[in-house]
Amino acid sequence: MRHSGCRQRRWTSLAWAIKGMGSIALSERDLIERLNTLYELFAPLRNGRPRVACRFATGGPSSTTVLVATDDQAGAGPYSGESFRTSTGILRCRYYELWRGSARGIFSLERAYFTLLEVVRATHEYRDLLCIHTDPNDENDLKQGPHLHVSCAPDPIPRCHFPLEFGFLDTVLTDCDSLSSAMRRAIQVVARDVLPRFRDRPQ
Repeated sequence: MRHSGCRQRRWTSLAWAIKGMGSIALSERDLIERLNTLYELFAPLRNGRPRVACRFATGGPSSTTVLVATDDQAGAGPYSGESFRTSTGILRCRYYELWRGSARGIFSLERAYFTLLEVVRATHEYRDLLCIHTDPNDENDLKQGPHLHVSCAPDPIPRCHFPLEFGFLDTVLTDCDSLSSAMRRAIQVVARDVLPRFRDRPQ
């Protein structure tokens, strides 16, 4: 059975609690179930490898809960530095979500950040190539839905926001499932077009 990060049948009963919070909000139970959505989100990047380890992490800003994707459940580093392998050895990915909790037990999504990293062979350090970010509560509508940052370009390009769903924000930000679908479409492009090109690139 496919689990969903947002169970639509519970939205009616949660409507009173969500009012006044961010556009993407979950109950504590749904937030726990969201781990299953993240497993599916990154499956195309693994190409049959064991699924990523998704877990709650510590060290986020005050009153936030962090969801992070890693190679293993026992990661000990800062959540913003965790990453996981892809089916292309030279590339890794980083992903985390920040959810702000309320006294009513409802969590509002502050950000969902995906980064594609290149492993620098000489130093084994990671270099940011591109980012797909979502900041649903930001005042800037260029940032509210999934948007692209080209990290490896010269300044000021890395600080520019290239919306991937601009003009469709009302649909994308309807609920958590809709936003997850938009992020999934963007990540599938990375899996289908970016990873193979790095595999085929001359060494």
